[in-house]
Amino acid sequence: MKKIILFMLFVILATPTQAKTVARETIGGYTISATQSRNVTKVKWCGKTYRKYHFKGEVRIVSEGRLTTKMLRKRKGKVLYIERIIGTVVNDHLDGRTTENHYISYRCLKGKVHKGDTVVTYCVYNPYTRWIDDISDRFDIIL
Repeated sequence: MKKIILFMLFVILATPTQAKTVARETIGGYTISATQSRNVTKVKWCGKTYRKYHFKGEVRIVSEGRLTTKMLRKRKGKVLYIERIIGTVVNDHLDGRTTENHYISYRCLKGKVHKGDTVVTYCVYNPYTRWIDDISDRFDIIL
């Protein structure tokens, strides 16, 4: 009896599960998505797995003005937030302003952007903490 149970458990664990896309967005030909299978959430950038989180919760892509401090403080272990920020480079020092009129730096894009360029930034917040500034990944798209 024990052998049958162990065999059944092995078959269940060895059977691959189909990854389910839980969030996806495409802008300017670039796609950010999140897939889940079992207890693993994968954040994919342009079709390639960028980071794996051992996390099985909700994934939400949220616009800049919609993400609140309260939402970030209550996310630990429950929600992986991906924030979409649309901004414009305002000077040659690569400082920027978002559509919500907040400051954003584009110095990480030195040599790729110029004054007046529009940039879409995706910030992936660490789902394991409650810190409001714990961004684990940042992806920029120059439009």
